[in-house]
Amino acid sequence: MTLSRPMDAPRPLRRNPIQYRTHGIAVLLLGAGFAFDLLTPLGIAGGLIYVSVVLGALWNDTPNTVYWYAAAATVLTLLAYVLLPRTGVNAWIVLSNRGLTILALWALALQKAAQLSLRRKKTELTAIQDNTVEGMITISTEGTILSYNRACRKIFGYDAEEAIGRNVKFLMPEHYRTEHDGYLSNYLRTGQKKIIGTAREVQGQRKDGNVFPLDLSVSEVRVGGHLLFSGIVRDISEQKRIETEREQFINDLSRSNQDLDDFAYVASHDLRAPLRVIGNASSWLEEDLADALDDESRENLQLIRSRIMRMEQLLNDLHEYSRAGRSTDARYQTLMPGAELMDEVLMLVEQPEGFTINIDPGFASIQLPNMPLKQIFANLVSNAIKHNDTGTGVVDVLLEDGGGFHAFTVADDGPGIDPQFHEQVFKMFQTLKSRDVVEGSGMGLAIVKKHVENAGGTISLQSSAGEGCAFRFTWPKTARADNG
Repeated sequence: MTLSRPMDAPRPLRRNPIQYRTHGIAVLLLGAGFAFDLLTPLGIAGGLIYVSVVLGALWNDTPNTVYWYAAAATVLTLLAYVLLPRTGVNAWIVLSNRGLTILALWALALQKAAQLSLRRKKTELTAIQDNTVEGMITISTEGTILSYNRACRKIFGYDAEEAIGRNVKFLMPEHYRTEHDGYLSNYLRTGQKKIIGTAREVQGQRKDGNVFPLDLSVSEVRVGGHLLFSGIVRDISEQKRIETEREQFINDLSRSNQDLDDFAYVASHDLRAPLRVIGNASSWLEEDLADALDDESRENLQLIRSRIMRMEQLLNDLHEYSRAGRSTDARYQTLMPGAELMDEVLMLVEQPEGFTINIDPGFASIQLPNMPLKQIFANLVSNAIKHNDTGTGVVDVLLEDGGGFHAFTVADDGPGIDPQFHEQVFKMFQTLKSRDVVEGSGMGLAIVKKHVENAGGTISLQSSAGEGCAFRFTWPKTARADNG
């Protein structure tokens, strides 16, 4: 695409003095031609003057001017023929001379118009080529540069005067130059295209000697029986730099993720053994010293075991978070009826007597992946029950068809969450109540959010204090598989 500058407001054209003098001379010559036409019955002298007027218009860049001169000379030629006394003159000779004059006038006029049209097209083509963002180079079959636009000057550092007439291979690194000669000679000999008609990445060499990457596309052009090659070049140094930085970032991120995975593995496996030892030791102490322990000591030992259980739950959740979104587990690839999945969710949830859990009938007509949706629903329903301090309540699991995705809502009539804490609940290790009041690691919703977003969905919370909670999340019907 070539962008052109906005045209300025129309302004009166200013003719330079040379143009005025040229038109003045043309008018005088037209008058002289008419006078000679009347004085010389054969009209030869006047015709020569008229032709000279049209020839003079060849130096004018306006196509209409030459037509106006030719038209004026034609009118004067015909007028002189009408006014000319025909006594003693052969009328056919006079008419033939004037006919030849008019024919010569318009032949020259048409030739001039064709020249101007060709010049204008060439000027426009040069302007387009010179203002194109991409570099454009035209070469002959010998590799000689015939045209070299302004963008090439910015790319390679050479001016057009330095490049035109030289072999194009001087813009290439040394190891490309021999190959280029081989490409051209092979194509001219066999017609086999290797780089012509294709786009590929090559290397260029600037005037300062620096080698840089280029996108190159070459096309074959035939002009008047001559074969030329037109190349479009684009400096991709910045693009390659960005790609390199992106690859480095991805590699760094992969290493960081691997470090986190290693840490999660160590934390969830290697730390459990000493925790179990501490838990078992506290139980043994309580048994061995049953007669010597008072109530406060027994309470402290029980507190140790409860903190150990909390720590184990935290390690389990940390390990689960590190693996959220992984598809290596076969359960992530297993589809099952939605109603059956929700039945298994209810088996995982500890439902007190005073709670009612309503499942949308629409689940019976859809297929859902076993994991991680089972874990997501179990977490959201358990939270709704766990954070309701009245001992009774209703939890609704709703389903909507969003076209390319399912929209699920888990709503409850519990105490609700103030809007200022909506973002906080999805962060790791965040709880709105003390863990001594509501037991938990503070990672459940963080795991849910990671699962949903890894699948390409979104999750949001609608709630106000005292008005219950509604967690709404979307799940694509063809959720993308994440690499494990």
